[in-house]
Amino acid sequence: MAGDSRLAYPPGIKPLLRFQLSGSINGLKEFASKATDDQWTSRAFDGANLIGFTVWHAARSIDWAVNCVLRDQPELVDGPEWKDVRRPDAFFGAGATREAADDVARTVPRQRVIDYLAAMGPETLAWLDSTPQEWLDHPVDLKSDRARARGYTDEPVWPEIEDLNGIPRWQFLARPGISHIRVHYGELTSQLESLRA
Repeated sequence: MAGDSRLAYPPGIKPLLRFQLSGSINGLKEFASKATDDQWTSRAFDGANLIGFTVWHAARSIDWAVNCVLRDQPELVDGPEWKDVRRPDAFFGAGATREAADDVARTVPRQRVIDYLAAMGPETLAWLDSTPQEWLDHPVDLKSDRARARGYTDEPVWPEIEDLNGIPRWQFLARPGISHIRVHYGELTSQLESLRA
């Protein structure tokens, strides 16, 4: 796949990826800072996730994508200082039950998610800055030993992510680390406006 010119990393796109990834992290921090604690644990309409879960899921998705998948290293949330942010029963949000998702919003404070994003940002961007362009052309492996150990290759997570397996690393970064976050950011913004109406 890395040799397929249709999938090659476009020249000059790395600064755009960096800009967008930084925007994902900063946008989530800004949103969490503007929401109130009551809004954090609110549901804008029947069937919606609690606001706090969606922000947590977006932050966890970046950690999973960059650290577990692309860097093949422990996720930031695995560090002892983040044990109150870690929720193994909710994975990184994909495949979480409604009960587990609601528990995340009710037990992980806004400020801790803001702190988690603030800690993740500099290290994530430094990693991207140091990553050779050619490395980003290669296919992503979502079935690493680390992913297997975390349960990410099993039900209920795998059906949510399997279509990403094998795509070029730069495309993978652009999807769960950027475009997926932007979709959730729009969702969060509209839900917050609804709660404030």
